Amino acid sequence: MKIEIDNIDNHLKPVTFNDFDTIYDFLKNHPSEYCDFNLCNIFTWGLHFKLKYTIYSDRLILFNPSYSYFLAPIGEKLSIDELFQLNNCFKKIDKDVEILALSEDYINNNPNLSEYFNIVNDEAWGDYIYATENLVNLSGKKLAKKKNLISQFNKLYTDYAVKAINANDYDEVMEFCYYWKKTHGTNAEYLNTEFEAIKTIFAHWETLPANGVKLYANGKICAFSIYSPQTAEMATVHFEKYDPNIKGAGQVINHETAKILIEDYKYVNREDDMGSPGIRQAKRSYQPVKLLPYYRLKSK
Repeated sequence: MKIEIDNIDNHLKPVTFNDFDTIYDFLKNHPSEYCDFNLCNIFTWGLHFKLKYTIYSDRLILFNPSYSYFLAPIGEKLSIDELFQLNNCFKKIDKDVEILALSEDYINNNPNLSEYFNIVNDEAWGDYIYATENLVNLSGKKLAKKKNLISQFNKLYTDYAVKAINANDYDEVMEFCYYWKKTHGTNAEYLNTEFEAIKTIFAHWETLPANGVKLYANGKICAFSIYSPQTAEMATVHFEKYDPNIKGAGQVINHETAKILIEDYKYVNREDDMGSPGIRQAKRSYQPVKLLPYYRLKSK
């Protein structure tokens, strides 16, 4: 099959909530563990980066014009030749366009791919996958410190409470976000974008499949997390903030979230580390069962 799109830019349209059902159906029928293909991420971060899409030959193609890449087509797998042809269509928009998030199976099952593309595994974008049971039980020496900090929190804050997040919690959660920013404001541009994504989730709480949980100590919110389904067996945690002045709050919100998710999900995706040494250390300290390889392809 030949990919025949003379000017693909004319076929791309901005992702909006008017397209929710179309994109939802593709993701439901072709689930992926990569958080790039998470419905909440597409309609929060994706809207900020002006994500575009087109449907070609029963495949959903998502294009990020801000960073000049398109994600692996969602649907039946393309052959190498078809993928190369599609890439050439996008090169008419930007000659340096990349293809992101092709699965490891596709890479391994198509050894000739390297004849067409330079292939790089970008660890900074690889998702951390955890067994939900491990996050709940925190068994073993490597996780003993996490369990100890949770015990200390429970002793210090005997009145602590855990409550589900709903759309009416917008003001409280955002106020806590801005409080948190005062102690973590080293990357203001990223945080502003992240907060816009959180605002979008709340604005469309009844539409998006998001849920969340808040943690209270001494009657005040000290942590929260927001998550959503990824696949039938996996949930993705999109946002998690905690008060660094409340000892153990970070470990407790992680633990309480896992206790909720274990009812429905075998695995938890806690997304990537963005190349930050601090975030990388924190995510690896929870002993992920795997780090999803994240491939970037650029035609030769």
